[in-house]
Amino acid sequence: MRSLMDFLTIFVVAQTSLLVFILFVMKRNKKANVFFGLFIAILSLNYFSMFLHGNEFDLPALIITIFSLPGISIIGVLIYLYTLNMTGTAGKFRLKDLAHFVIYIVLLGVSFIGWYLSKGNPDKFLFAKNFFLLLMGVGLTNSLVYIIISFLNLRKYNNNLEKYFSDIDRYDMSWLKKLTALSLLFFIIWNAEFWILYFELIARKPFGLLLNMGLLLIIIFSSAYYLINKPDITSETKEMLDELEVEKEKSEKEKYAKQNIDDIMKKEYLGRIRKYMDTEKPYLNENVTIKDLASGMDIPSHHLSIVINDVLNMNFYTFINEYRIKEAIKILNDPENTDANILSIAYRSGFNSKSTFNSVFKKITHKTPSEYRNSLSNTSELAS
Repeated sequence: MRSLMDFLTIFVVAQTSLLVFILFVMKRNKKANVFFGLFIAILSLNYFSMFLHGNEFDLPALIITIFSLPGISIIGVLIYLYTLNMTGTAGKFRLKDLAHFVIYIVLLGVSFIGWYLSKGNPDKFLFAKNFFLLLMGVGLTNSLVYIIISFLNLRKYNNNLEKYFSDIDRYDMSWLKKLTALSLLFFIIWNAEFWILYFELIARKPFGLLLNMGLLLIIIFSSAYYLINKPDITSETKEMLDELEVEKEKSEKEKYAKQNIDDIMKKEYLGRIRKYMDTEKPYLNENVTIKDLASGMDIPSHHLSIVINDVLNMNFYTFINEYRIKEAIKILNDPENTDANILSIAYRSGFNSKSTFNSVFKKITHKTPSEYRNSLSNTSELAS
């Protein structure tokens, strides 16, 4: 069992080193990559220190432990900052943002003090150790809170996507939610194991370590896949959300929701919107955004958002996709398109993937495109 644990530890450290290298040489999402690289490094270094200690490399193990063990207290902070940067909602890193890392800095200082006191006075070392454990408890709670906040931020981000974008698959961060969930599970298991071993509630067994290293490998491989294959969309989302947020703030100052756009103006805008959608067919552009539509119609984005949300009682994503489904139905109803495959119809309707087309089509018509086509065939056979 010991040889298996050693092999897994070396494998985890090797894969972590490779991923951290990839993250630091990638040209996109550079700031976000720093936070994720630190997150992965802290987790793997804690296991590497145990490996070194088990193989009697006590001094290197001690040095790594002093830096990496307190790092567990900011795991949640790193996930939080990573999600902010990946969703384009993070501002510039300022001096006051270092407050996120205060608990780590204090724990690091206590670690050095405890190491120094351990040379001579056992009582002072015991005090430093107990104080360190108290701070660790605070730090672990701190990380848990930050991870929960990260989930809430990702949910808010996904809700905003449907307000402003018609192609949410491109900007979707479901993969990041999964990674955050895995990280939370890893954190809970590590935390439980840490305190169980400290209070000697049960004898130390390798099961917890094996499970956590397995989770860490899943996090490493899955994150490597998504980070390499996902396009760089953070600048696009940041620009869009920042611009809309500025407009929203201006509107709130003017109390636009009640005063700046009255019912008459809403009705006028609605007529212009419907005419523009019917004549220009902007929904056929798979990447159309609320900003694009507002620009084409020369209407402020926040006014357009009000009309769609309040008058039509839907978000931008649903609004655009309803037009796309109408276009798809028109194509399906045309006898000349009998042999057209579903994917080509999806593209011609403004969708960029068959899966999205199928799910949206079924949500609106309660049938898949294939089922709808078959129903047309059955109707024509009955008529003949």
